Amino acid sequence: MTQLISEFKVGNIVTYKTHPLLYDYYIKGDGKYVPPIMIIKEVFFENIQKKTFDENSGKEIAERIKYICTYFDDNKSEFIEVHLYQKMLVNFTKLKIASIRNKVNDNNIDVISEIDSYPLKPDYNYGEILYFKTKKLEVLKKRLSIKVTKEEKDGPNDVKEIIQYVVNYATPDFVACGFKIEDHKDLFYNDGKSKRLVSNESIKIKWFNPVQQKFSEHYLPSEFFTDIAPFN
Repeated sequence: MTQLISEFKVGNIVTYKTHPLLYDYYIKGDGKYVPPIMIIKEVFFENIQKKTFDENSGKEIAERIKYICTYFDDNKSEFIEVHLYQKMLVNFTKLKIASIRNKVNDNNIDVISEIDSYPLKPDYNYGEILYFKTKKLEVLKKRLSIKVTKEEKDGPNDVKEIIQYVVNYATPDFVACGFKIEDHKDLFYNDGKSKRLVSNESIKIKWFNPVQQKFSEHYLPSEFFTDIAPFN
């Protein structure tokens, strides 16, 4: 069996390929259907027996490379994991996100390159503030809507464009409060080919959970975080 090659690695930032900011600088329509920007937690290589094509039609129905992706649900103040195939995902560098409200959007490259230049992982220091690498991207999402008003019965319509930030999936800041080296099992098939690609170290982070009105803790791969403040 030939070793499969994954397009993405652990710690890579991706999004679902329906994300509207892959195609425009502004979200248009209902913002609740915008998918999250996620980070790859695990790469999984299906074995050769995995059924990827329908026997009757010959149409592709699955893939042999699958990813466990992690994002932050700000409505519940918790991390969510989802399993997605490679062809469903796009690298975050394709997103059109700028740091200021303008139509020129000439600083989009600066925002993307800034995040793309984050170190693979931060040096762990107990009590240090850490940031989920998607935070700046989620905070800077913008939605464009049109407001039409009519001052007089027969007068012209007054059309205004309204630009608002859409900050769903944005994370709080975290405090590092634990570290461990992972002892993963079942990483290879019997023939020695890779079965799973995972991080070998995790950081425990703590944050105030406003939904539960208490502090929450969670271990996540160190590749998920940066110690570089996103807004200085």
